[in-house]
Amino acid sequence: MKKLFTSIVVLLLITSTSIASLQSDISDTDLPSPSTDYSPEDVVKIVIDALANNNRPFDDAGIVITFSFASPENRSQTGPIDRFIRMVKAAPYGDMVNHSSSRFSELAMDGDEAYQYVQLTTFDGSQVVYGFRLRKQQAGEYAGMWMTDAVWPVSKASSY
Repeated sequence: MKKLFTSIVVLLLITSTSIASLQSDISDTDLPSPSTDYSPEDVVKIVIDALANNNRPFDDAGIVITFSFASPENRSQTGPIDRFIRMVKAAPYGDMVNHSSSRFSELAMDGDEAYQYVQLTTFDGSQVVYGFRLRKQQAGEYAGMWMTDAVWPVSKASSY
């Protein structure tokens, strides 16, 4: 019985050390985050590239990056992060995760709003188009930063 107890304690210590190490690795990782240096095109590209490589440098890192670029209003509708992860992995957004390639339309600007379409080739070879609406934040901690207000599926088509 004592051996079993000792084994369980050792296993728990190893597990807690591994979890702490993973949390440390995540916090030490230099993930992109909103900045006044990014244009709306930069934001869409960062999000699309992150979703293409969703599990680098850790599981669901791409979705975490995507959530960090969501506007506060968007986050209030789609968050918290665990809910957002489930939403992005499900239809109609699941095709964005681990897609194999992307093509970007010209960006359309309307004052402090920007719109862009992105055509993705999914991991199974199908084509899907998503629309992005971004807005330059006017106040708060993100003032002056372009952030995603909405993303919607446009079509499963070969062009936009």
